Amino acid sequence: MRVAMVLWPTPAHLFPFIPLAWALRAGGHEVIFLSHPSIGDAVVSSGMPFKPMCSEAEMPAPAGPAAPWPREREEMDRITDALGVPESEQSRWNVVATGFLPSMWEFTPFQGSPDDPMPAMEGMVDFFRRWRPDLVVWDPCVPGAAVGARVVGAAQARLTGTDFNGWFLDRYAQLATRPGSAGVPNPFVETVRAMAEKYDVPVDRDTLYGQWTIDHVPMGMNFPVDTRRIAMRWIPYTAQVTLPDWLYQGRRPRVAVSLGMSVRHYLPSADWSFVELLLSGLSDLDVEVVATLNERQLRSVGRLPSNVRIADFLPLDQLMLTCALLIHHGGIGTTATAGHAGVPQLVIGPGSTSVAGYRLWSVTGGYVTSLGAGEVLDFTERSVVSLREQVMTVLKDPAYAAGAARLRSDLMVAPSPTDLVPTLEKLTLDG
Repeated sequence: MRVAMVLWPTPAHLFPFIPLAWALRAGGHEVIFLSHPSIGDAVVSSGMPFKPMCSEAEMPAPAGPAAPWPREREEMDRITDALGVPESEQSRWNVVATGFLPSMWEFTPFQGSPDDPMPAMEGMVDFFRRWRPDLVVWDPCVPGAAVGARVVGAAQARLTGTDFNGWFLDRYAQLATRPGSAGVPNPFVETVRAMAEKYDVPVDRDTLYGQWTIDHVPMGMNFPVDTRRIAMRWIPYTAQVTLPDWLYQGRRPRVAVSLGMSVRHYLPSADWSFVELLLSGLSDLDVEVVATLNERQLRSVGRLPSNVRIADFLPLDQLMLTCALLIHHGGIGTTATAGHAGVPQLVIGPGSTSVAGYRLWSVTGGYVTSLGAGEVLDFTERSVVSLREQVMTVLKDPAYAAGAARLRSDLMVAPSPTDLVPTLEKLTLDG
């Protein structure tokens, strides 16, 4: 079986694919990754082959949610208002409207024409016609891959974590039936329509949702989406570096702080002023703090507390094996990696505008607290004293360690990528 994996070009999107790619290769299948050339080195360093969909000259590296898209965003605001999205759902809706969808538009033009240039998608289809994949596994931010798969008659599936896109599609279908909503366009249809028309592919349910959805987070961290869900266990993977000796030499309980590589890269104007309060709250505690922060994230910090060690990057899966607590931004992969290691968590929530922009903490924080594996850190009205109390409570109370063990068990219920390979073989064969 030949399997093509199509990515939006950022490490946070690549890493969840790698364990499945390894499992398929170990099962005797051919696997290749396709994306923008900017992610090529990261793919190759994982041991997987990589085929650029286009050249950098044909298409600059995608900017993701940071791209301006003024006309498109104005139209999304109009659609949101016309559908009457309830205020209680606005933050979840906006994760897609201002995050996932703008990322897609860099590959497939919103409300575009079949004649519009789509160099990455055209290069992908040309390669598919030569390589003839049996299965295409695609990133939710590259729905054009579903079109490409259908051009060559390949089976195709999304691989996703918390399924914001599926929830958005389901919710649009419900809102569009309300009085006054007739004729309001579906943003996903408008995103893939130009490419689908170019290649004479229908924009139907299979194109939008995939024939099935490979889901690598537990249901407690997901939404009930109307799709054929294939559960897969989360296996932590990240870029690796030579590990420093000090990583294994701590004598005090270790607290890690991680605020997300993607947030650093795609939210350049993020406000990191809360980091000063966070590190002040950790100072003078009988703990060792390892904070994976860069210079911009530390700009508001004056004197660094003596118990804080800064590392621009460490592999989170390795760091977690040495930690008693993780404080983080609520990223899905970060939550699952700490959970896999059985480490209690403090998920940074309201009041920290830089990391709450997509409000992922509202999903991951709810999952962590539901299992008693940690708490949400609310920075709305936060003092150094209250922060220290909350940190020490989660660090010392054995109930949180027991909750972290429950979270780990919940993650382990799903089949491993290796166990999933026969299922994918059968589904691909069945079409």
